[in-house]
Amino acid sequence: MATRIKDAIFSVFGENQLESINNSALPEEVITWKNSEKTKSCYNKLFTPFDQDNPNITYMIKILAKVWPLAQASNAKSAFAIAVCQTMLSSRHEKLTMKEKVLKKKIKKNLVS
Repeated sequence: MATRIKDAIFSVFGENQLESINNSALPEEVITWKNSEKTKSCYNKLFTPFDQDNPNITYMIKILAKVWPLAQASNAKSAFAIAVCQTMLSSRHEKLTMKEKVLKKKIKKNLVS
């Protein structure tokens, strides 16, 4: 599931906004990628309008629609996807792999939100 979410992130943002990175990239490469202006910009855009003409459709909604194209995801699945997006793009987490402890904390927070 996390792989599908990661693929959706790159699909929604596209190469112009988010440079690709290999899952097996060296830690130094991951840190450089996460600290890049493009990655920081994408992190900050997650909950902003994708299209100014329709402010209700955010980048996150577009990502969720790519992961679950035929149905609306449950609250738990949405919270998980949001946690993956936040963790992957955040410079606070130095890896691309998702630690269960970090995800659980973010999922809990996202379910409350």
